[in-house]
Amino acid sequence: MVSNYNIYKEKAEKAIEYVFNTEYHRSLGIPMPIVDLLLADDPNYITGLYYITIDQTWQIHLNFGRPSISFKEFQDEVKVLTRHEIEHYMCCPFDVLTHLRMLKHIADVYKNEFKYLGIDINSCCGSIANQAADIIVDTVNFQRHPQETIAGEINWIKKGADISQCPRHGKLMFLTKEAIWQEDLEINESDEELKQIAYTLGKDFLEGGIDNKALFFNKAENYTRAFFKLYVKDKNDPPKGNCSGGQSGNANDQTSGENDSGSGNGQQSNGGSHSSTNIGSFGRPKDGDKNGSALVFADPDKIKQAIETFASETSVEDFVQILSMAGLGGLTEKDKEILWFSVQSAAMIPIEEYSNKGSKSNYMYPSTWKLGDSIDDIDLMLSYMTSSKLIPGITTKKWEKNANDVVGSDRKQRDLLLVVDTSGSMGNVRAEQSNMFQAILASFGIIDYFKSINGKVALISFSDRITANVNWTNDYDLVKNNLITDGDGGTKFPLRTVCDVLEQSRKELVTVIITDGEIGNGQETMEYFRDYLNENNRLYLFILGKRRATINYDSLKALGAKVYQAQTAHEFCEAVLSDLI
Repeated sequence: MVSNYNIYKEKAEKAIEYVFNTEYHRSLGIPMPIVDLLLADDPNYITGLYYITIDQTWQIHLNFGRPSISFKEFQDEVKVLTRHEIEHYMCCPFDVLTHLRMLKHIADVYKNEFKYLGIDINSCCGSIANQAADIIVDTVNFQRHPQETIAGEINWIKKGADISQCPRHGKLMFLTKEAIWQEDLEINESDEELKQIAYTLGKDFLEGGIDNKALFFNKAENYTRAFFKLYVKDKNDPPKGNCSGGQSGNANDQTSGENDSGSGNGQQSNGGSHSSTNIGSFGRPKDGDKNGSALVFADPDKIKQAIETFASETSVEDFVQILSMAGLGGLTEKDKEILWFSVQSAAMIPIEEYSNKGSKSNYMYPSTWKLGDSIDDIDLMLSYMTSSKLIPGITTKKWEKNANDVVGSDRKQRDLLLVVDTSGSMGNVRAEQSNMFQAILASFGIIDYFKSINGKVALISFSDRITANVNWTNDYDLVKNNLITDGDGGTKFPLRTVCDVLEQSRKELVTVIITDGEIGNGQETMEYFRDYLNENNRLYLFILGKRRATINYDSLKALGAKVYQAQTAHEFCEAVLSDLI
């Protein structure tokens, strides 16, 4: 093989050029595939390894395994595999968003109908989606190149396990193709019930057109439903033969996290090798990474638009799960949560509070000194000029100082201190009915507004301890990253930390507090914020939940604090916008 490496590689490249230039008329808009030949010690040597990486563009990778003896047979196989990968790009899944949506439809079928199986759907969902897509793309190619497609399919089946001994769910993809094409793929299936299932599924795939993109999700759901029904049947009545070979013994095996109540290794004691912890291991598609997905994402930033669109369609829980199924590297669970909340917070909450950075005109005027005022404020000369008799609160006088903004002085948006309650009562970040979920959503909307005006932001999150403390910054991603946390612990308002952070800025500020209860620490906290407001700062309180009364904050409201009570971030946004009108 090593001595013929260059010859076979040259033959492969010529066959690929023929498909690209002659069959697709150089109009694909994607680069030529990257070609390699695997050596005999590679775990994928028997079948080869084929997939698409998505970076700046869709890049096909064709790593051919053990070649046919005949150069013509080898080149025919190369053409079949090249067309197969091209049609993933041209037809199904066609684009990244369709791929993500297909994964979600498959996951939904599992969660709604087969969750009791306890399978790790994350590890096998990509393979099931790929099998459904393979039926579509191979049928498209069969309609154009029937003989080469049939020969390629038979060759692929023979490279794998002894299919006659494989479990029913492992045969489903091949039997469905056989039913649709009405051609003999040399499977020689004797189970009439299984053949009828494949026949019915084939009719579902053909209905409305095999390449009708509007029906891809329906086809994927039908395939998933049939696949898992057969998987259940295989668990209850496993095949007696030994299914082993190239396709089930390579790196593309799918393993579930199911806990089997039988033997520790899941093997059948009667000699049958169908493991209840192995799903998708048999009859695998022609392409795929270690999780069976035909698409490998090199950089999430390159598919940002598709991810953001998908985020707008799903819950945060589903979004995180599907991105894990798709195998997006470089993103942690928290990264995915941040991305989802960032998309949802597109409706920014505009905390428009300005201070004047221009000059001010100062003037003094006389007013009445009243009981309770500082004794040092009495101006006796002014009082005696008013009356020869001092009557406290009536004839006693003092001087008041006032400052007016000079006409034409510039206004500047205040910087923001965001204080978020992360106590246990706030709940879980991913639970959409929780106060924590709504608090994060509101916080992201506020931060995005300050990002749009390039304002500085500081963050304090608290429970019975400080859970996050980010000092004044324009690094909005850093603030968002520190916001993502599940509620835990008791509630103690971090007054000392708030004081320290506010004192580090000499500007007039706006503070936003988001909580589901009292801000705590009693009179001390209220007195601090009264002084804070009297110094021409601004205060917003967002109180989450139904039963929280705002009457305790009336004294702060009288000094200009804005207090809102709502159940969702959307309601807070509407309330703030209403006040701006």
